[in-house]
Amino acid sequence: MRWVALVCVLLFIAVGIGEQTEHFNIRYNDFYQSNSDTGKVLENAYNDVNMYLGTVPPSIKVIVVDKDRMDAVGNHVEAFSSWSRRSSSIVLRDETLKDPKSLSVVAKHEICHLGLNNILESGGEGRFGWMEEGICMVISREPLDDLKVSKYIVSKGFLNTSEIAVAVDSKDYPVCKNGNLQSYSLCKYIAMRYGIRTLIDIIKSHDKSFEASFRTCTSRDFASFYEGWKMYVENTAAGRPHMDFTGVWRNSIPAEAGGGA
Repeated sequence: MRWVALVCVLLFIAVGIGEQTEHFNIRYNDFYQSNSDTGKVLENAYNDVNMYLGTVPPSIKVIVVDKDRMDAVGNHVEAFSSWSRRSSSIVLRDETLKDPKSLSVVAKHEICHLGLNNILESGGEGRFGWMEEGICMVISREPLDDLKVSKYIVSKGFLNTSEIAVAVDSKDYPVCKNGNLQSYSLCKYIAMRYGIRTLIDIIKSHDKSFEASFRTCTSRDFASFYEGWKMYVENTAAGRPHMDFTGVWRNSIPAEAGGGA
């Protein structure tokens, strides 16, 4: 759904070295020396994401581009993806391939977008679109510092889910960043409380609204949960201890909830 025109252009110019794996057709730029681990990292990322979603497309084009071409999209952009019913593509900055750990995180994030697009296309985008970035960041376990994220959110002010949805689609990078981090923090809090499987169940729900889906999957009212999240973020930002869901006092979010600390 995103960046379709640009992906078509990059597919046209990506005539360099190729590599075929089970789920990926990888095209490197002419100046990049192929790394034999790239296909393996992508396949491992595919399996990790599809284990949760079960909706990742079976065949994905991957285009590796150089710094100048990716900087034309944005200096902060490491990768982006494009999805349609006919084809799915991921564009990667070649520098990302130098670090397998970084590549794994980036690949999981974009693969997750492709799998979620399959779900959202069936009618869930209006209800669950605000969750997309957050789920991708949780499943890819982005190495974000929860203290810094919480302080950032407190400094910007809390967004509701409708405001998050608008922010993540903004062309203004600071606005988009704020939306992404709030989507991530709220989705991670849901995953921490109920598990990643429940997070996915919510977005796959056929309920007429997000609030109804949340109630169906958690047996809890979202409004009160949202207030609990705000308190959690404020306590984390201030360095105040908080009680986790096992009744133990802690100072950080468990790593298994997704994302690094």
